[in-house]
Amino acid sequence: MTWNRRSVALGGLAAGACAGPRTALVNLAGAQPPDSAALATGLDLSSRMTAPVRINGEGPFPFVVDTGANRTVVSDELASSLGLRAGPVANVHGVAGVEPTQTAVVDELRVGSVVSRDLLAPRLPRQRLGADGLIGVDVLRNRKVLMDFRRGELVISADSLRDLGPLDLRVEGTGGPRRDLGPKVTVPARFRFGQLIIVGADVRRRPVTAFLDSGSQSTVGSSAMGALVSADLNAPRPMRLSVPVLSATGQTATGELGVTPLLKIGGLTITQLPTVFADLHVFGLWGLQDRAALLIGVDVMRQFNAIELDYRDRTVMFYLKVPA
Repeated sequence: MTWNRRSVALGGLAAGACAGPRTALVNLAGAQPPDSAALATGLDLSSRMTAPVRINGEGPFPFVVDTGANRTVVSDELASSLGLRAGPVANVHGVAGVEPTQTAVVDELRVGSVVSRDLLAPRLPRQRLGADGLIGVDVLRNRKVLMDFRRGELVISADSLRDLGPLDLRVEGTGGPRRDLGPKVTVPARFRFGQLIIVGADVRRRPVTAFLDSGSQSTVGSSAMGALVSADLNAPRPMRLSVPVLSATGQTATGELGVTPLLKIGGLTITQLPTVFADLHVFGLWGLQDRAALLIGVDVMRQFNAIELDYRDRTVMFYLKVPA
């Protein structure tokens, strides 16, 4: 049994977005942090979205919504206080390597009216997680997950067409009917490595394997991605700051903070993207150590009104901010 997790400790930026008839442009240069009052509800100290979770009828407890974690995780402290039964030892893959950890048996995990049962959740110290736990892809898989950053809300659909109401209006498992979220860009995705991989991402017309990782505070690219960004031999190599990359397992790797000048994702174009370039263990685990790969963190995700990941239909929808 294995479980993958990345968590990066760096500051994020905010920006607006504008939509054209066929493409949308998001420029992350020179932006200011978002209004903390507007985003205070449902955030942890790293600006990651949290949601109230009930475990075996107890709670609620704040869990980070983590689209980059294959499995849901509980803190050691919460597992002990709830008396969760011990499960088998699991290998947890972090930024620098793999380490074994005890799991806990979760009979029932409830987020709103969405229920998952019989989960084997790795146990990690709360200090490392930054919360009582992480909601992983084992809970989100086969569902629609809407992260509404404008309102600070999480909406998870149930995994059945029976949840369609009158006029095919979907009533979500954790909220009410769909709201107006602004202009939308939809891009296809595929399921691999236990993650939704965005189809059609590229830098300099070269394909990039891109993931959305809401559990990571910042965006991380592979060293091959960094080389692709710096491929213009006529331009001076930009100065990059050496920074630590911190894992939820307590592991530490070293990366270089730089900028991706232009990233295209389907009809979406992101410019001046702050990126940490590092040879993470998980890139090697997925066979991507020699390929351009990008973990898109919450620093970029929060530049949109909302993002919806449809694990059932394999699509990702970006809802754009429109300048006032």
